[in-house]
Amino acid sequence: MIKYERLRDIREDHDLTQKEMADILNVKRPAYSLWELGINIMPLKYLVKFADYFDYSLDYVLGLTNNKNKELNNKDLNLNDIANNIKQLRIKHNLSQHDLANILGVTQACIVRYEKAKIEISTSNLYKLSKKFNISMNYLCGKDKEKITI
Repeated sequence: MIKYERLRDIREDHDLTQKEMADILNVKRPAYSLWELGINIMPLKYLVKFADYFDYSLDYVLGLTNNKNKELNNKDLNLNDIANNIKQLRIKHNLSQHDLANILGVTQACIVRYEKAKIEISTSNLYKLSKKFNISMNYLCGKDKEKITI
């Protein structure tokens, strides 16, 4: 389960208010507040922006590891990197698109769109992949070039 309290802890450790954090992410404070409370799931692009702002790994921010800092090769979120990594992960584990769709609770058409970089995978589905296959979110997002297990 995603540790949303980590968002609050990180923000407070840096003496930022919710309003200041929302401004940094270019969102409204109520939207940020709902993410921090775990009521809504922070979209991947904002999660990456949050992690990059503090120079923390996505894995740390989401509570997958207690290792805060990670040297990242690529700061930008690239849908093609994510698409390729999802496809490679699926193939490595001998899963069909239908199998992966069942794991994530989405349609096979959705997996096709993920793998073709037509749509951005949700933070929660990427987190599910990370947990299921014990692999770093940073790697899945193309922020680490080496495959790291968590």
